[in-house]
This record gives sequence, structure tokens and C-alpha cells, in this order.
Amino acid sequence: MRIIDNIRNNHNQSIQSMLITADQMILASPFLIEEFDEFVHDVAELGVKSIVLLTTLKDDSPDLFKKANSLYSFCTSCVQNSMNFEVRVDNKLHGKIYIASRDGRPIKGIITSANFTDNGLKYSHEWGVEIDDIDLLQNLINDLMRVGSDPLSGKEIELIVKAIDDYSKENPPIREPKLKLEVTKHIRDKLKVTIPKVARTEQIDFPDDTRYFLKPVGSSDHPFEETRKLSETIQEMHFSKRKPNAVRPGDILICYGVGTTKLLGYFRVLNEPFLSPDENTRWPWTVDSENLSPKYSFNWSLFNNTLSSAQSTYGYDKELTYVGGKSLGALNFGADKIRLNESFAHHLINIIEQKVKH
Repeated sequence: MRIIDNIRNNHNQSIQSMLITADQMILASPFLIEEFDEFVHDVAELGVKSIVLLTTLKDDSPDLFKKANSLYSFCTSCVQNSMNFEVRVDNKLHGKIYIASRDGRPIKGIITSANFTDNGLKYSHEWGVEIDDIDLLQNLINDLMRVGSDPLSGKEIELIVKAIDDYSKENPPIREPKLKLEVTKHIRDKLKVTIPKVARTEQIDFPDDTRYFLKPVGSSDHPFEETRKLSETIQEMHFSKRKPNAVRPGDILICYGVGTTKLLGYFRVLNEPFLSPDENTRWPWTVDSENLSPKYSFNWSLFNNTLSSAQSTYGYDKELTYVGGKSLGALNFGADKIRLNESFAHHLINIIEQKVKH
């Protein structure tokens, strides 16, 4: 038995570690990440062929707005990575369980407080135990299958997602107002706060809550040719069929050209995502963004700043993404963005800024 936490290690690493010799994963969590692209790609690369997802779908729950994105992304990502999958429902589910199996027999499992969310997988203080008792794990699997529903059909999932989407169009979710109520100032000297060390850019100091995304521009059918340029002022950025809820005004999009994989510049999001009236477009969601590197974007094709060269100078053994991934491979399987950790994002921005510094 081993203790899993998000202090000395993290749940994302521990889950992927136990899947190295597995061909199936059982994932039971009431709350889910909204974008499965990165995770499904990474575990497919490990050799996982099937994922069974057990979660909640409670009527009248605000969580349904996010769950629609989760289900759509999970199913789409599995299809794109040739992964078999099942979705089952248990509306009394509160526990979080992750089990790795091979040839129909469990290998290891994690029973934990950590939801399958960005915070649960890495950032919140969560604790769990990893066990390898095959009989206990098999009993646990039997219980999960007994209390959960039969697998949902593709049509049923489609109807659920459509029902949530239709409702949200007529009744947009209301954002809760941000409170300005400080209590920690009274105990600040007693709090143990770890400030991450990142390579800050010299030119711009971004707010602490800024999110950073790596964004492809172009597609495999229509690569971003070296004769093209992005706007040096305001540029529309397009996203796929699902509203990119994670992208907010003030966040940073670091763009690269599909084909060359060269960096094109970095942009600040100016508004909430809005839907294009053209229903036939492949990527209908749009944000306006301000180019923060106009000189670089004008001359981008002159610089050999590819993603691979940027990762090489950063370190292939280092984490790149917000949830701790060391690969950007999900972008090759249709992902419209990947959220980066702050350190790697600033590394990319510094590469861009250094080219036009003088």
C-alpha cells in the first residue's frame, strides 16, 4: 500500500504510472475535467485500450453545464485515439476510485479524496491510498458495476448533451459574483504558502490568476503557410464545437502554426467566447485577442522557434501542461488548445521576446 498525495507526488502522475502495464482503466468520480484530450491521448500512448467512466448526472444540478463538456470531450477523445469506452451513471457516487486492469484482472487501484479535475489531480491537498490486492480490487469493481447503471449508448449520451446545450442556450449559467472578503490577513503569518518558482518575463508581469494556453492555428488540411501572418493588433481566435469555458478574458494564448509548428506570437484574450453564426464552420467558437508580440508575429517565419526546439531548451523531462503532462501530443489528435503550466508558458514567451528584444 502506498500513500498518494499532491504534495510529494500528484494523482495525475500516480494514475498514469499504474496504467503503464494496463490495457483498461476504470475511472469513478462525481466531478470531471471538462477537456479529456490530453489525458486520453497520454494513456493511449501507454497502451490503454479501454476506459470505463462512472460519474453522476443529477437532474437540476448546475454541474450538468460542465458535465456536458466532459462527456462530449471524453467520447470524442476516445474515438480520436481508437479507445473503447463506456459511460455509466451512479447518482449517489461520492467516492473517487481509479483502477488499472490487464486482461480483465485488476492490477492496482487508487481510492482517494481527489476528484478527476485539474485541482483534484494535482493542485488541491488530496490524499489517497494505492493498493494492489487483486481480490479487494475485484470486489470493488463488482460493487461499482452493481451500483452503477448499464453503459449508456452513444445516442443516449448525444441526447443528454443536446438537452443540456439546449437548456443552457435559453438559460445561460449565471456566474457567481466574486466576493471581496479577506479573512486570511488575520492569520497570514501562520499560513504555509509555497510560491512556485517560474521564469518571469522581463516585459510583462501577468496577474497571478492568468491561465496560459498553447493554441494551434491552421489545420492538417490547411496548414499555416509561412507566407501568412496573424494580425499585429486584434486577432480572432477560433475553437472547436464546444464552448471553451476554461478560456477567460485576460488569459494568454501562445500560438503556433500547424505544419511548421513554429511559434507565431502570444495574445491576450479580450472577451468571453462567442458563437459564430455559421453552423457549418469546423471551429465555431471565437474570442478576440490582443497581439502582445506584434513585431515577432510580423517576422515569425524568419525564426526557427518550433515546439520541439522550445521543449528541448526547456527540458524533455520537465512537466509542460497544467495537470503535469510531459507531452503536447494531444494537439495532433484534434485538441484546439492545451493549458500549460506557468513555467513552460513563460519559457515560450521569453523565446518570443528575446527574438525582438534588440
